[in-house]
Amino acid sequence: MIHSDRRLPALTGLRIFAALAVYFSHVGPPHGSPELLANFMNSGYSGVTIFFVLSGFVLAFNYFEAMRHPGVRGVYNFFVARFARVYPLYVVVLFYLFIHYHALGVDISGWWRSTLAIQAWDPNLFHAYAFDSPAWSIGVEFFLYACFPLLVPPLARLRTPRAILITAAGVALAMVILTAAFILSGNGDLPFTDPSSAHRWLYRMPLTRLGDFALGILAALLFVAIRNHDSAKRLGRPLALGAALAIIALMAWPALFNTAWSWDIAYAFPAVVLIFGLAIAPWGLLARGLSLGPMILLGEASYAFYLIHAPVLPFFGGGFWREAMSPTAFLNELCILGAILALAIGLHIAIERPARKYLRNWLTIGRHRRSLT
Repeated sequence: MIHSDRRLPALTGLRIFAALAVYFSHVGPPHGSPELLANFMNSGYSGVTIFFVLSGFVLAFNYFEAMRHPGVRGVYNFFVARFARVYPLYVVVLFYLFIHYHALGVDISGWWRSTLAIQAWDPNLFHAYAFDSPAWSIGVEFFLYACFPLLVPPLARLRTPRAILITAAGVALAMVILTAAFILSGNGDLPFTDPSSAHRWLYRMPLTRLGDFALGILAALLFVAIRNHDSAKRLGRPLALGAALAIIALMAWPALFNTAWSWDIAYAFPAVVLIFGLAIAPWGLLARGLSLGPMILLGEASYAFYLIHAPVLPFFGGGFWREAMSPTAFLNELCILGAILALAIGLHIAIERPARKYLRNWLTIGRHRRSLT
């Protein structure tokens, strides 16, 4: 865990809500839900975009200065830290699933693809979503981590808030143009399984997710540049609240659901504003709520929750309320969610934390072994 003077606890708390958004998109809305609620829950895939933007922000906040002139050892230690943060629990969950599916007689010949975390590059949707469907994004994260040391030198040339904002606007414009190109070409309406679909290229392709990541990095640079300005601090609270409400409204908007815009850019911009607002105004009501102890614990366990929820949902019988809604069905779903959260916390404490610490102590070169989220 990072030192207290470097922490942005609200961003840790935000993680669990991004993970819950993905969770409810897999559970589905209760039977008979109003259209707005059904769209809101089904649009939980927006949580993935929030994660990628947040990843860029957190990495830049913690590592940007160190990566300006890192040397071989610095780059190596950076990759050790990221590997230790993500891979141990990932491979434990995968190993369990390989055994489980093999025992059921399911073909696991593509195990190597998931083990190497390269499944997101595969044009076949079923290969990308094999074994643990949400885990495709872990391969994207590894790609973004690999790109981070390469992005720092050019972005380090941005000396002023104005230059940072102009660059961020350029990145966002490029994302808009790319999305519009898919729509105008007709690929925006292709089924998810089509290798030429917008879903493949805008949602699960690692290369195009560089836009989210870069926006997160630029938001962190802007935050560092202006965080001591009183006017920026005052602006943080309404920015965070407004962005949160915008994300909720976009998720509930029927016209946006499952469109090319929704795969990335529609949520990337408000996600950047939300993260920046929470960071620069940590005393705001929303930021303080996300910084509460239980929210921090859930946020720290959100990665485990994200990894395990899809495989264990069938075991617990989650999503039954889609067939018939009743007080009993509602209570049952709450109990299932609680059980998965408890399991995630247990895995975080029993496997994720100690494995991260062990690998960093074992593999890091030099004395600087500060554990970063």
